[in-house]
Amino acid sequence: MRPRERTRGMAGETGEGGSQPQPAQAVEVAKPAPAPPAPASMAEAEVEELPKAIVRRLVKDKLAQVATGGAEVIVNKDAMAAFSESARIFIHYLSATANDMCKESKRQTINADDVLKALDEMEFPEFVEPLTTSLQEFRNKNAARRSGTTQKKAEKRRKIDKESLPQEQNDAADDAKAEED
Repeated sequence: MRPRERTRGMAGETGEGGSQPQPAQAVEVAKPAPAPPAPASMAEAEVEELPKAIVRRLVKDKLAQVATGGAEVIVNKDAMAAFSESARIFIHYLSATANDMCKESKRQTINADDVLKALDEMEFPEFVEPLTTSLQEFRNKNAARRSGTTQKKAEKRRKIDKESLPQEQNDAADDAKAEED
Protein backbone atom coordinates (compact mmCIF):
# COMPACT_ATOMS: atom_id res chain seq x y z
CA MET A 1 0.00 0.00 0.00
CA ARG A 2 1.29 3.49 -0.83
CA PRO A 3 1.96 5.82 2.10
CA ARG A 4 -0.36 8.77 2.36
CA GLU A 5 0.77 12.22 1.46
CA ARG A 6 0.00 14.95 3.91
CA THR A 7 -0.46 18.51 2.81
CA ARG A 8 -0.31 21.68 4.79
CA GLY A 9 -2.95 24.19 3.90
CA MET A 10 -2.68 27.96 3.91
CA ALA A 11 -5.40 28.77 6.41
CA GLY A 12 -4.11 29.42 9.91
CA GLU A 13 -0.61 28.09 9.36
CA THR A 14 2.38 30.24 9.58
CA GLY A 15 5.92 29.82 8.47
CA GLU A 16 8.93 29.88 10.71
CA GLY A 17 9.66 33.53 10.30
CA GLY A 18 6.38 35.29 10.93
CA SER A 19 2.70 35.48 10.42
CA GLN A 20 2.62 35.15 6.65
CA PRO A 21 0.83 32.02 5.40
CA GLN A 22 3.02 29.53 3.58
CA PRO A 23 1.94 27.83 0.35
CA ALA A 24 0.74 24.24 0.62
CA GLN A 25 3.53 21.68 0.41
CA ALA A 26 3.43 17.94 -0.03
CA VAL A 27 5.13 16.06 2.76
CA GLU A 28 5.81 12.36 2.38
CA VAL A 29 5.34 10.09 5.33
CA ALA A 30 8.49 8.19 6.11
CA LYS A 31 8.29 4.59 5.02
CA PRO A 32 9.13 2.10 7.74
CA ALA A 33 12.40 0.34 7.13
CA PRO A 34 11.86 -3.24 6.00
CA ALA A 35 12.75 -5.79 8.64
CA PRO A 36 15.87 -7.76 7.85
CA PRO A 37 14.89 -11.18 6.52
CA ALA A 38 15.39 -13.98 9.01
CA PRO A 39 17.44 -16.91 7.80
CA ALA A 40 14.92 -19.34 6.32
CA SER A 41 16.61 -22.45 7.67
CA MET A 42 16.66 -21.11 11.23
CA ALA A 43 13.00 -20.02 11.19
CA GLU A 44 11.85 -23.34 9.72
CA ALA A 45 13.92 -25.37 12.17
CA GLU A 46 12.41 -23.55 15.16
CA VAL A 47 8.86 -24.05 13.90
CA GLU A 48 9.13 -27.61 12.64
CA GLU A 49 11.49 -29.07 15.23
CA LEU A 50 10.11 -31.93 17.30
CA PRO A 51 10.31 -31.58 21.09
CA LYS A 52 13.75 -32.82 22.12
CA ALA A 53 12.58 -34.30 25.42
CA ILE A 54 9.97 -36.46 23.71
CA VAL A 55 12.40 -37.68 21.04
CA ARG A 56 15.00 -38.45 23.72
CA ARG A 57 12.46 -40.39 25.80
CA LEU A 58 11.24 -42.39 22.79
CA VAL A 59 14.79 -43.29 21.73
CA LYS A 60 15.92 -44.20 25.25
CA ASP A 61 12.77 -46.28 25.93
CA LYS A 62 13.19 -48.23 22.71
CA LEU A 63 16.92 -48.75 23.26
CA ALA A 64 16.23 -49.95 26.81
CA GLN A 65 13.83 -52.57 25.39
CA VAL A 66 16.34 -53.95 22.90
CA ALA A 67 19.50 -53.56 25.00
CA THR A 68 21.01 -56.88 26.07
CA GLY A 69 22.20 -57.47 29.60
CA GLY A 70 20.40 -54.42 30.98
CA ALA A 71 23.20 -52.10 29.84
CA GLU A 72 22.13 -48.50 29.25
CA VAL A 73 22.91 -47.22 25.77
CA ILE A 74 24.25 -43.68 25.64
CA VAL A 75 23.17 -41.53 22.70
CA ASN A 76 25.20 -38.43 21.88
CA LYS A 77 23.76 -35.05 20.93
CA ASP A 78 24.35 -35.44 17.17
CA ALA A 79 22.60 -38.81 17.13
CA MET A 80 19.59 -37.28 18.95
CA ALA A 81 19.47 -34.50 16.36
CA ALA A 82 19.59 -37.12 13.59
CA PHE A 83 16.74 -39.09 15.21
CA SER A 84 14.69 -35.92 15.56
CA GLU A 85 15.28 -34.80 11.98
CA SER A 86 14.57 -38.29 10.63
CA ALA A 87 11.29 -38.46 12.55
CA ARG A 88 10.33 -34.99 11.29
CA ILE A 89 11.02 -35.97 7.68
CA PHE A 90 9.09 -39.24 8.10
CA ILE A 91 6.09 -37.35 9.51
CA HIS A 92 6.18 -34.91 6.58
CA TYR A 93 6.36 -37.73 4.07
CA LEU A 94 3.60 -39.70 5.79
CA SER A 95 1.32 -36.66 6.02
CA ALA A 96 1.88 -35.80 2.35
CA THR A 97 1.10 -39.37 1.32
CA ALA A 98 -1.98 -39.48 3.57
CA ASN A 99 -3.08 -36.18 2.04
CA ASP A 100 -2.80 -37.76 -1.41
CA MET A 101 -4.99 -40.65 -0.21
CA CYS A 102 -7.50 -38.15 1.09
CA LYS A 103 -7.52 -36.20 -2.20
CA GLU A 104 -8.08 -39.44 -4.15
CA SER A 105 -11.22 -39.95 -2.06
CA LYS A 106 -12.26 -36.36 -2.87
CA ARG A 107 -12.13 -35.27 0.77
CA GLN A 108 -10.32 -32.48 2.56
CA THR A 109 -9.92 -34.04 6.00
CA ILE A 110 -7.29 -36.70 6.61
CA ASN A 111 -8.55 -39.55 8.78
CA ALA A 112 -6.86 -42.56 10.38
CA ASP A 113 -7.67 -44.83 7.43
CA ASP A 114 -5.79 -42.43 5.13
CA VAL A 115 -2.72 -42.69 7.38
CA LEU A 116 -2.93 -46.51 7.40
CA LYS A 117 -3.25 -46.59 3.59
CA ALA A 118 -0.32 -44.18 3.33
CA LEU A 119 1.84 -46.50 5.43
CA ASP A 120 1.00 -49.33 3.04
CA GLU A 121 1.72 -47.08 0.06
CA MET A 122 5.08 -46.09 1.55
CA GLU A 123 5.92 -49.77 1.98
CA PHE A 124 5.71 -49.85 5.78
CA PRO A 125 3.03 -52.54 6.15
CA GLU A 126 4.61 -53.78 9.40
CA PHE A 127 3.41 -50.56 11.08
CA VAL A 128 -0.23 -50.96 10.04
CA GLU A 129 -1.25 -53.76 12.43
CA PRO A 130 0.32 -52.26 15.62
CA LEU A 131 -1.05 -48.85 14.72
CA THR A 132 -4.53 -50.28 14.11
CA THR A 133 -4.43 -52.01 17.50
CA SER A 134 -3.23 -48.84 19.22
CA LEU A 135 -5.90 -46.78 17.48
CA GLN A 136 -8.64 -49.20 18.58
CA GLU A 137 -7.42 -49.06 22.19
CA PHE A 138 -7.43 -45.24 22.00
CA ARG A 139 -10.99 -45.22 20.62
CA ASN A 140 -12.21 -47.63 23.33
CA LYS A 141 -10.60 -45.52 26.04
CA ASN A 142 -12.20 -42.35 24.70
CA ALA A 143 -15.56 -44.07 24.29
CA ALA A 144 -15.46 -45.14 27.96
CA ARG A 145 -14.49 -41.63 28.99
CA ARG A 146 -17.22 -40.13 26.81
CA SER A 147 -19.85 -42.49 28.20
CA GLY A 148 -18.76 -41.59 31.74
CA THR A 149 -19.10 -37.91 30.90
CA THR A 150 -22.50 -38.52 29.30
CA GLN A 151 -23.68 -40.38 32.40
CA LYS A 152 -22.55 -37.52 34.64
CA LYS A 153 -24.40 -35.01 32.48
CA ALA A 154 -27.55 -37.17 32.55
CA GLU A 155 -27.34 -37.42 36.36
CA LYS A 156 -26.97 -33.63 36.60
CA ARG A 157 -30.04 -33.14 34.40
CA ARG A 158 -32.06 -35.56 36.52
CA LYS A 159 -30.96 -33.79 39.69
CA ILE A 160 -31.89 -30.39 38.25
CA ASP A 161 -35.23 -31.76 37.06
CA LYS A 162 -35.98 -33.20 40.52
CA GLU A 163 -35.11 -29.86 42.16
CA SER A 164 -37.26 -27.89 39.75
CA LEU A 165 -40.22 -30.32 40.01
CA PRO A 166 -41.17 -29.37 43.60
CA GLN A 167 -40.79 -25.70 42.63
CA GLU A 168 -43.18 -26.20 39.71
CA GLN A 169 -45.67 -27.93 41.99
CA ASN A 170 -45.44 -25.03 44.45
CA ASP A 171 -45.95 -22.55 41.61
CA ALA A 172 -49.06 -24.44 40.47
CA ALA A 173 -50.44 -24.43 44.02
CA ASP A 174 -49.74 -20.68 44.34
CA ASP A 175 -51.51 -20.05 41.03
CA ALA A 176 -54.57 -22.02 42.18
CA LYS A 177 -54.77 -20.00 45.43
CA ALA A 178 -54.44 -16.73 43.50
CA GLU A 179 -57.33 -17.71 41.23
CA GLU A 180 -59.54 -18.52 44.23
CA ASP A 181 -58.96 -15.09 45.77
